[in-house]
Amino acid sequence: MLTRKEFHVGDKVFLYHSRLKLFTEKLRSRWIGPFVVSNIFPYGAVEITSLEINKVLKVNGHRLKPFYEGWTTKLTASVELAEPIYKE
Repeated sequence: MLTRKEFHVGDKVFLYHSRLKLFTEKLRSRWIGPFVVSNIFPYGAVEITSLEINKVLKVNGHRLKPFYEGWTTKLTASVELAEPIYKE
């Protein structure tokens, strides 16, 4: 059961960087990005634009995964604690 990935124009995505694997780089991530989806072609081709250098790439949609931005908490509460009172 494989689910089909759906991307829309304006979505942020990561790109799988398949480089020659002569040396094992266990701790280095193979996902680069984020990129922004700029156009979607039929049969799974996707055109993405880099956020850093504005380079346009046309890649297979199977090499992409969605980029989820972290949750932000805008409402925070602070509680001031008083010194404890000990009875003798």
